[in-house]
Amino acid sequence: MNNKTAIIYIASFLTVICGFAVISLCVPDRSSSAIENRSLSRLPAISAETVSTRRFFEQMNQYFNDQIVLRDSMVKLYQRQQNAKLFNVLLLDNLLHPAQPGQPGDGTRARTLRTVSKLMIINNKWIMPTPDRVVHTARIDESAAKLNEAVRAAEALHTETFFIFNPSRTLSLMHLYPSYLQTDAYAESKRYFLSKLDPSVNVIDIRDRLGGYTNAQLEEMYLETDHHWNIQGAFSAYQEMIDQLSARSAQFEGEPLSIEQIDVSRLTDGRFEGSYNTQINGAVSTAKADRTVLYAPRPPFSFDSFSVVDKDGSPMGKTFDEFYGFKPGKGTYTYGTIYGGDRRQITYVNEAADNELNVLLLKDSYMNPLTPYLARHFRKLTVYDSRYYSQFSLQRLLKGEHYDMLLIAFHDDNLFSDNYNFEKG
Repeated sequence: MNNKTAIIYIASFLTVICGFAVISLCVPDRSSSAIENRSLSRLPAISAETVSTRRFFEQMNQYFNDQIVLRDSMVKLYQRQQNAKLFNVLLLDNLLHPAQPGQPGDGTRARTLRTVSKLMIINNKWIMPTPDRVVHTARIDESAAKLNEAVRAAEALHTETFFIFNPSRTLSLMHLYPSYLQTDAYAESKRYFLSKLDPSVNVIDIRDRLGGYTNAQLEEMYLETDHHWNIQGAFSAYQEMIDQLSARSAQFEGEPLSIEQIDVSRLTDGRFEGSYNTQINGAVSTAKADRTVLYAPRPPFSFDSFSVVDKDGSPMGKTFDEFYGFKPGKGTYTYGTIYGGDRRQITYVNEAADNELNVLLLKDSYMNPLTPYLARHFRKLTVYDSRYYSQFSLQRLLKGEHYDMLLIAFHDDNLFSDNYNFEKG
């Protein structure tokens, strides 16, 4: 290679590299990536003090990684390559260990597995996160301490309080993973969390209801390409909640709806876009994935008053029928569009309830499908998702309005998150 050719190669290389950098700086920054379902880094503060630190250069590196032009296209191309059917990490295992006849309740056995952007596609159907093998004791300690403090504050104001643990998908479906990927870390983390709660905390562990379920039955309760459960799993949890509250509360008594009071159908048209599947560019066919179960109570839900405050603090102005439930004729569906999505605040008033209880519910997204079912049982149910408040204060809420009962309901893989920040200011 002569000098002239070498100069051309170097100039071309520098032009491409510098060109991407210049164009990326000129294009407005994006706040989030729909493909990866996460917030993107913003330009760090530049000053004589910050530029002399290692942290500044780490932030700049992450900023350019996140904001580079054509980033989503490059991520999609990379994900398609990872999802190529040529790659099956269980190929050798299948040859060495042929499938053995199993029992009907054994559930799915992993025969194909591909990893796409840290998510695992099992049998071209189930999308699961890469298992976490660590028990994060320090972070769990912090969350449990905040929960203990919140419960003590509520009880001091004569608000009966229950902490509800819903069964998370990863822990329930651990059997889907090949044996060498299965871990006890999720179960150990949950046990450690519960051990850190004050003895006085009223815990309703919905997973206790699942003790007699087979693996195959557990699979029927969760979405295939999304990190949530389906309405079948949520409805079972609702029944257990009402049974437990009725047995243990000093002021509430009621019977949950039975499945005989529900019209059950299944999604047949349109495409279901699961949260995991969206992150990996629809690696599992959205036309075939999650022919999810649909429930419609007989008679339909009816509330005397219903209001919603969106994530940004603005009122949504939707009726309950517009907000919640399956809408025929739509081309695409998500967990959020069927069950209302995460909102700052939802308020139900049901004058037909056989009590005058005013109930406050703090929740994560696992509760979205079943909050209307709960609302049937109380005169007033107010639902808060503290993640969407910059200055959330549970104590301020409890002092501003008397609540007869406080329900704090998270799934049992949600052991340290912003949901536990009950006092932000």
